[in-house]
Amino acid sequence: MRMLLRCAALLLAVTTMTVATRALAVAEVFELEPEYVYGKNRKPRLGYRKPEVFDPLSDQLYQSGYRDFPPTAIPDELKQVDAMTRVQKMGRIMVCADGWFFPFSRTTRKNEAAGIDIEILQAIAKKHGWEVDVSWVNMATRFGPGAPGGAYGRSIDKGICDIVLGLAETGDDHHMAGHKLVFTRPYLSTGFVLVTQGPAQGIKTLDEVKAQGVRIGVPAYSPMHEYAQANGLTHSTFFQNYQVIDALIRREVDAAMIWSGSISQARLEHPEAEFEMAKGYVPVPEMRWNSVWVVKEKEKELKQFIDQSFDEMLKSGEIKRIVERYGVPFYPPF
Repeated sequence: MRMLLRCAALLLAVTTMTVATRALAVAEVFELEPEYVYGKNRKPRLGYRKPEVFDPLSDQLYQSGYRDFPPTAIPDELKQVDAMTRVQKMGRIMVCADGWFFPFSRTTRKNEAAGIDIEILQAIAKKHGWEVDVSWVNMATRFGPGAPGGAYGRSIDKGICDIVLGLAETGDDHHMAGHKLVFTRPYLSTGFVLVTQGPAQGIKTLDEVKAQGVRIGVPAYSPMHEYAQANGLTHSTFFQNYQVIDALIRREVDAAMIWSGSISQARLEHPEAEFEMAKGYVPVPEMRWNSVWVVKEKEKELKQFIDQSFDEMLKSGEIKRIVERYGVPFYPPF
């Protein structure tokens, strides 16, 4: 009888250990790693959650002070060296980017990609085994990034970063010399593109829009508004791209000219939308601009490195693949 009890106890112990081991294994399989974002530790979560809409006036992370400073401290001995040496010694590229400039950059990175510029930079860094540190700045100040109190004075001029992302060559670069900054070579171009729906679907050019007398929606006080007026296009104006898109949804217009970068956000926010970009449309020269980054004029080696990286990624098609993943049409620099 005692032998039977001992055997039963031994069997129970072995079974308990097996169940515990299996439970531990299951726990290990399903354990989630926390996601660390500068200034905030996000707890691990299961399942999809709708991407956040970023607004600087209501963003607690930005307003609480995680801005205008380098996420990683720069060692004293590397503060006065050239930027390329600093990157190589620290093993990281320190950049500044707009925190709410989707699809090029944004700070919310829970369930969605960080942005075209951030991904391009990460691809460059990965090839060299480096990391990327981003300081978030507001690029959309009233008088531009180069004005007093603008983004340049609050970021790259203070040594917070070595590169500023998210710029376009518009010809209005008089502020660059005062800050001793220069543009990198362009890596893509964006512009105003034609989108149509319903009765206007099938129209592919602005010449056809004009010939058929189709009314188009355009952003008020924009270069596209001026172009429509100068070229005799029948048009209605709406404040900013998003209201032009809302007008399309409400069927107030069946054609519109919107910034190519806004198509991605429109598809996220309005999956029910029927409008599409005119197939094969290429922005007219007057409504197309090259996208660039900004570095200090004295950092010639860093600029050369970025320029060469862009060349390689354009030739391989890597930049094109990143851009189109966001639902944005890729236009090469010109």
